[in-house]
Amino acid sequence: MKGSIQAAKDTYPITLILHDRSMEYRFKGLPLMIYVEINPEASFVAYRNRSNEPWQPITGINRTKHILNTDISYEDLSLDFIRWDKIKPLGTDSIKTLSCWAFDAYPGSSPSAYSKVRYWIAEDYYALIRAEAFNSANQLIKRLDINSVQRIGDAYVIKEMQVATIPPGKTLSSSKTYIQIEEGKPISPKDTENLDSDNYEKYSQAGVATEMESIEKK
Repeated sequence: MKGSIQAAKDTYPITLILHDRSMEYRFKGLPLMIYVEINPEASFVAYRNRSNEPWQPITGINRTKHILNTDISYEDLSLDFIRWDKIKPLGTDSIKTLSCWAFDAYPGSSPSAYSKVRYWIAEDYYALIRAEAFNSANQLIKRLDINSVQRIGDAYVIKEMQVATIPPGKTLSSSKTYIQIEEGKPISPKDTENLDSDNYEKYSQAGVATEMESIEKK
């Protein structure tokens, strides 16, 4: 899929590859690739600068760091809060005219920039619609909204996702970042090898490096 990540000051064209529970973001014109695998037990996120390099896992406090100059952190991208150990059902609610189940999730011992995340799952689609993150003073500091979806092949995927940073104690955002998917098509795993005139390897954790390098150099 082709699209962009639009921050307040910069727009980053991307190619996004989806396969089963994995996502790979390739940033056009930048030496950065991000891999996310969302599993029931735990999410996995890694980066590399070039396609011929091994994946470097992003772990611990590094997951709270923001990607480039956007409002999106690595833990936002991997939806860590859905797998936190302590999750409290809040009942039903309505978001964007959709009936939803609401939950509060708490990180426990997991490294996180948030003390709580409240999120909403659409009853009809079993899909995340909104998430709001709070600091230790129970102040809203981040909001994630799925604004629209689209069908590509047999799958429904995000068309636009918005991530807003909200100053503690305020109601309006100070900045917003959008992930927008403009076009896409189903392709075979073999076809991804020639995507963007680069060599794609099989997307799996088997080739991920075990040594963590600093992500500050990006």
